[in-house]
Amino acid sequence: MMHIMTPSLVFSCLTLRLCGAWLLVAVPTVLTASNETVITRFPVEAENSYRLQFEAESNAEGAEWFLRTIDGDGRVPHAGCQDYPWQQITPGKNSYSHVFRAPPQAASVEFVVRWDTEQPKIGGCGLEPVQNASLLINGDFQEGEGNFSGWSEHNNVEFIEVDGKTALKVLHNGYALTDPIPVKGNARYRFVRGSTMPTSVLEYDADLHPLTPKSYGRKLELQTDSATRYFRFLYQTSFDHIPIYRTNTITSVGLVAVDETDADRSVNTSPFPGEIVLGSRCDPREEFAARELQYWIGEITGKRIPVLANPTSDDHLRIFLGEDWATDFEEDKAFLKGTDGYAVRRVGNNIFLFGVQPRGMLFGVYAFLERNSDIIWPRPLPEFAAIFSKNPELVFDNTNFRSRPAFKIRELRFSGSDPNPVWSQLWSGRNGSNSPMTLGKGFQYQQWRSGATIGMGGGYIWSFIGLEEEDETLYPLVNGNRLRNMWRQPCYTHPDVPRIMAKNASEMLESVPGMKLEFLICRVGDNWEVCTCDECIKPIPLDDGTQLAPTATNSIKDQLFFSTRNYIMLNRMAEILVKDYPNLELHTHAYIFASEPPKVKLHPAIVPHYAAYPTKDERYPILEQTSKGGSVWSRRMRQWSDEQDVKFGYFGYYYASGFNALADTAGPDYKALAQMGGIHAHNEGQASETGDLNSWDVDGIEKWIITKLQWDPTQNPTALRADYIRRVYGDAAPQMTQFYQLINDAWHSADNPTTVNCHTSSKILFQEFIVNAGVESQAKGLLEEAIETATDVKSKKMIERTLAKFKAFAAELNRLPVPYVPESTAQWSQYESPHWYKAHEVTDFERIPTSQPVTADLEAVHRTSIAMMRDDKNLYFKIDAFDEQQQPSEPPEQGKHFPKSDRVEIVLRSGSNAYYMAFGADGGVYLLKNWNTDRPWSNQTQVRFRTDKGRWSALVSVSLDDLEATDADVEMDAKFSRVVNPKTPQREESTYGGKSIFNDHPLLRSPMVLSR
Repeated sequence: MMHIMTPSLVFSCLTLRLCGAWLLVAVPTVLTASNETVITRFPVEAENSYRLQFEAESNAEGAEWFLRTIDGDGRVPHAGCQDYPWQQITPGKNSYSHVFRAPPQAASVEFVVRWDTEQPKIGGCGLEPVQNASLLINGDFQEGEGNFSGWSEHNNVEFIEVDGKTALKVLHNGYALTDPIPVKGNARYRFVRGSTMPTSVLEYDADLHPLTPKSYGRKLELQTDSATRYFRFLYQTSFDHIPIYRTNTITSVGLVAVDETDADRSVNTSPFPGEIVLGSRCDPREEFAARELQYWIGEITGKRIPVLANPTSDDHLRIFLGEDWATDFEEDKAFLKGTDGYAVRRVGNNIFLFGVQPRGMLFGVYAFLERNSDIIWPRPLPEFAAIFSKNPELVFDNTNFRSRPAFKIRELRFSGSDPNPVWSQLWSGRNGSNSPMTLGKGFQYQQWRSGATIGMGGGYIWSFIGLEEEDETLYPLVNGNRLRNMWRQPCYTHPDVPRIMAKNASEMLESVPGMKLEFLICRVGDNWEVCTCDECIKPIPLDDGTQLAPTATNSIKDQLFFSTRNYIMLNRMAEILVKDYPNLELHTHAYIFASEPPKVKLHPAIVPHYAAYPTKDERYPILEQTSKGGSVWSRRMRQWSDEQDVKFGYFGYYYASGFNALADTAGPDYKALAQMGGIHAHNEGQASETGDLNSWDVDGIEKWIITKLQWDPTQNPTALRADYIRRVYGDAAPQMTQFYQLINDAWHSADNPTTVNCHTSSKILFQEFIVNAGVESQAKGLLEEAIETATDVKSKKMIERTLAKFKAFAAELNRLPVPYVPESTAQWSQYESPHWYKAHEVTDFERIPTSQPVTADLEAVHRTSIAMMRDDKNLYFKIDAFDEQQQPSEPPEQGKHFPKSDRVEIVLRSGSNAYYMAFGADGGVYLLKNWNTDRPWSNQTQVRFRTDKGRWSALVSVSLDDLEATDADVEMDAKFSRVVNPKTPQREESTYGGKSIFNDHPLLRSPMVLSR
């Protein structure tokens, strides 16, 4: 039997204070829950401010008061509820006041009390309108100490006195957030002089859904977007290591309108036949979940569904959010216990969406939307935040399911210098990731609200010891010296190291009062240097009675010994911590030398993240490595699983610089992790979004799949890939399916021996899996066809960006197509021949350093152009060397000598042979094979010089026989250089590609493609 709590009119006994006496009277009451009663209802006008005053007497803790607004239709909009933990009725305090603003459409407000054990006595209730000098309520804290009017949402703050006035101090890792401040779209506002500037200005639409986060640049004047209807000012702390930034004192803040001309606050949207119901007392993440659900239903349907605090009796769809409503689904709650999973159940017109953690409800909202529409959140960039089809008749058919994640922590590691971390976590959360936020620069409220776990930690010395300890023997002895360096490892055997690290870890675990630190990591420094003091290199006694002696004094050569030393130290640290934190999970990296399974059992609290870096071949799963270097990682992972009885993590390196199918590797790896009791799935190297072309334009599909696999690694990456393509590309899905299949086939080809890891360059990836696979032309054509086919604007733009990156990768190869022009046999020596227009021309010459430094502008002052074409027997070059001083004249007399003035140089490589050619404005021609100046190169090269106003030119014919390049399989490449004013201070040397032609690194070559 389903019990849905709806308002009902009853008579309750209530104690009121009249004329100084407490009386027991019967009054009509809207009863909404046990131990909760409505004291009175006041009429209000929408968007006006009021002060509530009342007196109360309570002899017991646990009594609270709150407000809920009733609109003109008798509904209780969630936005009109003032129900926060600080609204306590406490013993010994009798007088209370609260200033608030009635929301739009408000008609009345109810004053309600609830209690645990004893009903408080209430009297002297009154409500009066107030005028605010600023758009903020209580921005100057004149309501007095302890009164959080206008600042309802906060954590770890305290009231203090500054210059005789009340101020609000945000303590370490705390935050304070103003109540919504009504503004108009396309309007300007200004902070009142003397205001404490907020950390962030958050903008919201008319339904209090956050708009795209952006920096306000600490400007005194704010310009709203067209959709902006509210501001909220967020105050946080900053750098932990700078004492002044560990707190943030707000003395006052005010905001006034500068220009609201032609601005508008009205919102006209047709109603959606239903309602979302969220209890008035909720976690900020749950409210965010409700606003996300409301927003995306509105975007998909074009209709507005309200978010209410109490359900109506209307005969339509009701979506109840939160476990408090799901009283008949205890088995689901038991299934979800200890996770941030979710369940969705339907009974008639009532849909119940809930988790046992606030994040669970948030993740459930996104799953609910995905299962009932074609919406997808493909990448963090706001322009492409979501892609979906409009559906005014949206119906929720898939409404009975539940899911819990395979891993407790699902981490997507974006760059530490990510300029838009809020975008990154918003995307991550929408796809089920709870990546730990990094404390150290304050509590990251916006990331937390989007599903991030609260995390802290870092390297041994950097985060847990510091560089200021007096005892230098805490630091490693390396090459006879003690190194105070944050990147190194500590002295493993110093008895105080575990104690100091545990002390600092304890401080971290208590660093967010009122909240639990959910993720603590204490990891090795990112290097191989270890302490080699006498104690650290002593043999280690093992439990079986044997000893583990070092075979070397460095961790590269003896990874087992120093890995064992590392974990012995961590075991001691864990032993200290679990005395006060028995449920501790101490995460660490099983990385570099510490990836070798140690010869000691790890403390059960330790969670090692196995990091197979850098010789694992990312084309293959960890347990299917085929190379000698890769097989080491397979052996180690099996050994970790067989020998250690701890929870595990996996540090994934599923990122590459080019097109890939890395999700096909991540899937089996995460599945293996789940089977060995893993709780932490990680992926490194997520690219930050700024709007510029980046790796999201190349393998955003793989990033999305990997994120989904972190939730459930039993899913098929191929099926997920198909789902992504269908949702993102719509009409162009057939072409994009073929495109990604080409990538996938090349990636998995057994004929391709290329090893790939996170350091593999984009040039190698494009060369090996696109060019050498023979799919370049077809892949490019499919992208071009997809652009023509796509009808959705966002889909089309995403494909265009992918094509742009495809072309950029192709350009990185510096290839020189040499067109086959049959007419060139007869006309190569004719400068004005129209067939030279068929040649491939290069003009991008950049200056390179010589004896003179090169400024930021690398463009050559003296322009150079080289065109090239071919027939069956010869290569032909047309050289134009521009020089403003050049005057028309007879061609210079050709001579077999090194040019003495302006010259153009060509270096050709054919197979294993190199050919150097220099052509000068003075007619000099100098030819070498393999740089041999003693043995002349016998060749048939022909040259025709020409001089015109502003340039000199040379037409060159080079026999393919002379280059030993008649075999179609011979690899050829070319380099071009121009040297002007040699042996003078005005010397300028420029090259095609901007590198010296004498640098023979393979990546600096420009391959010649002799096309037909």
